[in-house]
Amino acid sequence: MIQRYGLLLGAVVILLTGCAGVAENGAIQPLYEINVSRIEQDREDGRIVTAMQDLFLLRSRGEREGAGEQASEIAVLKEKLKEDLKQKFQTSLEKNEYETALRLSVSARQAGWEEVLDRDHLSLKRDHVMFELEKGNPVRALALARQIENFSIFEEEHLQRMLEGAIEEEKYTTAGMILEELGRRDVEPVHQLPENSADKYSQAQLIRGTVTIWVNRGMRIEDGVGLPDRVIGSGFYVDRRGYIITNYHVIRSQVDPKYEGYSRLYIRPSKKPEDKIPARVVGYDSAFDIALLKVEVSPETVLSFSPVKEQTAGDKIYAIGSPGGLENTVTSGIVSATDRRFLQMGNVVQVDVPINQGNSGGPLLDGNGNLIGVVFAGIEQFEGINFAIPVQWVMHIFPQLYNDGQISHPFLGVSLYKMDAGLEVTYVLPSSPADRIGIQAGDVLQELAGTAVDSIVSAHDTILQYRPETLVEIKWSRGSIQHQGRTVLSTRPEIPLKKVIDYGQPEQLFAPAFGMQVEKVRDNLLGTRYLVEKVYNGSVADETGISVNDPFSLQQWKYLEEQKVILAQIRIKKRKAGFLETGVQLGAYVETNDFL
Repeated sequence: MIQRYGLLLGAVVILLTGCAGVAENGAIQPLYEINVSRIEQDREDGRIVTAMQDLFLLRSRGEREGAGEQASEIAVLKEKLKEDLKQKFQTSLEKNEYETALRLSVSARQAGWEEVLDRDHLSLKRDHVMFELEKGNPVRALALARQIENFSIFEEEHLQRMLEGAIEEEKYTTAGMILEELGRRDVEPVHQLPENSADKYSQAQLIRGTVTIWVNRGMRIEDGVGLPDRVIGSGFYVDRRGYIITNYHVIRSQVDPKYEGYSRLYIRPSKKPEDKIPARVVGYDSAFDIALLKVEVSPETVLSFSPVKEQTAGDKIYAIGSPGGLENTVTSGIVSATDRRFLQMGNVVQVDVPINQGNSGGPLLDGNGNLIGVVFAGIEQFEGINFAIPVQWVMHIFPQLYNDGQISHPFLGVSLYKMDAGLEVTYVLPSSPADRIGIQAGDVLQELAGTAVDSIVSAHDTILQYRPETLVEIKWSRGSIQHQGRTVLSTRPEIPLKKVIDYGQPEQLFAPAFGMQVEKVRDNLLGTRYLVEKVYNGSVADETGISVNDPFSLQQWKYLEEQKVILAQIRIKKRKAGFLETGVQLGAYVETNDFL
């Protein structure tokens, strides 16, 4: 179970003492020189989508600078890239590399080059579903189908085959969606739901679908005494071939390259908790704290993710797990709150259902026994404050978990803050996709890949529909001027704010970490002085009482890697304190959830 190192540390202020880039008109200044030879090199290296991005940047620069002499070269390059894109797309299909083909399809649409490809995007998604189904991956195929939602794109024979797989895997919610589509077409289903399909699993059946996760890490030494080092968590079957969902932090020692000790992974089945069955990690996602395991077991009960439904405070819920290693434990409670921003992406549900160490990775169920989330954290210092990951975020990543290794998420490279005017950019990571197209701090993000975004959660929800190395169109405003550009999404760092720290420029940390924009007003032998230009409501700086125009100097900053906390010691003359100079220590978690 995750423990936050002092939940309110980000807002804690420690009093130490008490005593007396972009050119005009939005012209983009790329960090690297974009020219025809560079694009040709990208083509030669097979980086077609990157070459497309640079072509748009080169053309945009030419339009602003009046470089008409390059127009003919750009036109020739465009036709070459269209042919490259077409060939790479066809090769991907020939190799059944549907994820690559879908990424190229999205890039073509965002570039306005749909005519280059001979397949529309929805039919491509449909064929991906059927390919996984024929490969013998029915659960992954059905999860991909549910991401489409529109079953009208499937042919009758596809629907009948999907229905068969859904019934075999007891994915009755998906089977119901397929039956509805067949009914709209007045088509008789070849396969019928079993008579008991409408019955919810009993508590006993749900328990049989849950397992104890057991990680043996050998021995640890405390005060010269060797003690068994065990990590205990929970998990549940989602696939009849023996696939299990649990938390990443439970099995982290199995996949973390920084871990150098002994680590062996087992599960203990609910019926025979004395048994230890070897397991392996298939895929994992540190951002959402989810992992998929595989054991050579045919489970009696598999759980299915319920239709995405907003939970409300007061809803009755249950959790199943192994608190403290006590297998087959069911606890009950209610939803305490929704929309808590606890992870780096998305939001979570706060619950008061009793959760202890060992519950991590277990299922969260509603009053009808529907799987609505995955338990992942509690705060030991505060009784009854626990959290679970809602179904909607797990469903975003679930099909990808079947790919071996860590899931990669797309990244634009900006930190955001919700303002009345929209999502204001507070920081742009150098060399990021956002930086390449000229987005600056203070700009307001409006659209991502054609979808309007008005909250950080909606921005995360939108970007998670894409993959790294996908070309997307971004729209933003700077004052009254509207801007747009196309850029290739990169791979999201495990901790984006840590990348800011790695750049080693402390003044850049104040906006994304502490919520205040600053200006350097003096930098000489006497020291560096700053002036606060803007303070975001509810931020660490705001709760500390810092105001606009407060002058300060940075005394020291440090990053506590184990606690994942960044600290900054400043001497500041606060307007709210009569400009009496004081020493203040600001603290914030680096796992901030406002990076996109």
